[in-house]
Amino acid sequence: MIGDPFRDVPPYARNVWDMQRFGGRIYLSQGDEIDNRGPAEIWTLDPASGRLQRDFVTDEEQVESFRVLDGELYAPGFDPRSGWSLGTFYRLERTGWERHRTIPRALHTFDLAWHAGTLFAATGGRGRAGEPTLLASADRGRTWLPVSEQTQRIYTLFELGGALYAAPKLRTDGDTSRALLRYDGARFRATGVTGATLLPGLPDTAGRVLRPVAFRDALVYVVAAGAINWKPAGLAVARSLDDVRALPFPDPRAAPYDLLVRGDTLFALTSTPVDSGYVVRVYATERLNGWRERVRFRSPAFARSFEEAGGDFFIGLGCTYQDPSPASGLILRVRRNR
Repeated sequence: MIGDPFRDVPPYARNVWDMQRFGGRIYLSQGDEIDNRGPAEIWTLDPASGRLQRDFVTDEEQVESFRVLDGELYAPGFDPRSGWSLGTFYRLERTGWERHRTIPRALHTFDLAWHAGTLFAATGGRGRAGEPTLLASADRGRTWLPVSEQTQRIYTLFELGGALYAAPKLRTDGDTSRALLRYDGARFRATGVTGATLLPGLPDTAGRVLRPVAFRDALVYVVAAGAINWKPAGLAVARSLDDVRALPFPDPRAAPYDLLVRGDTLFALTSTPVDSGYVVRVYATERLNGWRERVRFRSPAFARSFEEAGGDFFIGLGCTYQDPSPASGLILRVRRNR
């Protein structure tokens, strides 16, 4: 165990929602959007020494993810504590983290993407007409223009086959009012593709595309039930919108929480419930045709996120809102065989 940086807040707020290696350090996020516990903090981990350090205090209740876009590190303003007239994002700049409160009428900024020299934001507001939830900025976030009439919450942006897509909370019953959207160079248009296609293995409910990574000309992502306090249901691989399939693990009960690409290898972080805790595994694959087990250990809580540096894996534990765990927020290190 390296440490417990978020020990002073309740277990759900200690969730290590994301870990991102950037500039020689690993950045950690936390927070609780449900109970509005903030301000959420960003911490860093030095892989060489294992030292944990508070890096920045945001004005958010929760920071769910980091994004490396055009060579810069961003954090979407997942749940701002300020008024609802403007949404936020954070960018690590030369002087440190800078908060940019510029996105019109965005109660939540769920995701950011860089595509064709433009910054895109996927947001969530109050669902009112005239409050679009897909916006684009040609000046790195200083000003924004709507690129869709959509007012539903958009949770995930990803590229597939050179095109940019936007995913709301998708239903598996074929409801096309909640379909995937595709950017045509000017606007996002509905594709008609629903959760029935994109969320294989999810029961008859609604869910999200999470942790999307590009790997071997395909998109690999976590299929998750729900939107906030999401629960993984499986892993999927999409080579196109007409070729989407589940990607099972050797242990069929293993639930994937995070994905990581290093060179020609895809790593998946999974947790399997057992008596008195979980079995945490890191699986690896080179060609999406079988998995090798790289790491296995018992844990009192499931593993929410991970990173790699120098061959070592750094793992952050988490919990659900309904089942809080005192081990949530612990940071672990698994050293490679030397």
